[in-house]
Amino acid sequence: MDLESELRRAMAERAAEATASPSLAADVKRRHRRRKARIHAAAGVAAAAVAALALVPTYQSFRATPAGNPETAGPADGGSTLRKPERPPAPGASASPSAKEEPGAGTSRKPETHPSPGGSGGEPRKPGTGGALDGLPRWIAYVPDGLTATGPCTVKGDAKRRTTTCKWRGGTGWLEIGMVKGSGLTGPQDLMKTPGLPGRTSVRGMPALIGDRPGSGRQISWLARPGVGVTVSGGGSVKGRLMRIAEGVRP
Repeated sequence: MDLESELRRAMAERAAEATASPSLAADVKRRHRRRKARIHAAAGVAAAAVAALALVPTYQSFRATPAGNPETAGPADGGSTLRKPERPPAPGASASPSAKEEPGAGTSRKPETHPSPGGSGGEPRKPGTGGALDGLPRWIAYVPDGLTATGPCTVKGDAKRRTTTCKWRGGTGWLEIGMVKGSGLTGPQDLMKTPGLPGRTSVRGMPALIGDRPGSGRQISWLARPGVGVTVSGGGSVKGRLMRIAEGVRP
């Protein structure tokens, strides 16, 4: 007898002595159900994890991005997915012209009018300003009757100091109004040309100096505002109206 036959006979004798318990079938079924439940639970957990991982990129793509973030500039394919809010035009900035205002749209723009440097600029003046009515600069409001401008106002100087002078002559006397613009003006004393000691007065509340000029003339000087000085000089009967003339000079 060989070894294989011996082993078979021993196994048969051993198995013949063993008996199955009455609950063997129930135990096998119960263990099978537990195994299936564990497999199903593990599969559910794995499916939930996969779904959570799949939702993360979707959430990132739909998450709100603050305005002005570089991510809102545009997608990778060149299209525009998010549009930045339009800013209102700055104060004083002109809006884009409409179709009616664009050149060639059938409408013509109204030409702008610019006042002449020495003229009245289209502003009406009150009567009683004398013979120089049409030649008065905008910053001179009153010239006595009987005077005529000797010519247009002259401008001399450079960027540091510029002087504008207007002159009138007539049978009643003469008048000269000068306006000086410069950063070096400190007071009316910088404008006075009187030989003697000037007196103090005021023009529209601004400190002024008044005094006699050579040749029987008289002069009033004051600073209308920082860096702008005015001198009004006159002779003849004009000397009695210098203050009224000065009150009408407003550069």
